[in-house]
Amino acid sequence: MKYKHFFVFGASIFSSVACFGQLEKTIHQTFETGTRTTISLDLVGIFTVIPWAGSNVMTETRIELYNGSPSILNHFVEKDQRYFIETDTSATALTLVSHDKKRDSIKTNNGSCSEVVTVKVFVPEKFVALDEKTLVLSDEKN
Repeated sequence: MKYKHFFVFGASIFSSVACFGQLEKTIHQTFETGTRTTISLDLVGIFTVIPWAGSNVMTETRIELYNGSPSILNHFVEKDQRYFIETDTSATALTLVSHDKKRDSIKTNNGSCSEVVTVKVFVPEKFVALDEKTLVLSDEKN
């Protein structure tokens, strides 16, 4: 009998967490550096630059949406491309630009949703940082 009450209590806690939990999605994008000697970052919010052994730039955008539904998250990811990173290229520079620079708050009929967006930018090890938004080929810094 004691275990039955524990089971009912545990099931009710689990169902309430499932209704109001967070949704997560991770988006990976890759960008060729080619012969470009500069990488510029024009991204919304806080991001982390991480050197890696690859030859291309890769971004990992992790979205956590609270008090929303899967359809809301899918709408902002796929239709509005809220978290999409675009490129602006020249002969010598690769610029990564956030598609949605404003990111207004998300409002639904049930209130507002909060989001936490974490962006990691993996850059080839041959690039070094000039400042927090510009990287150059290590040969060019000298």
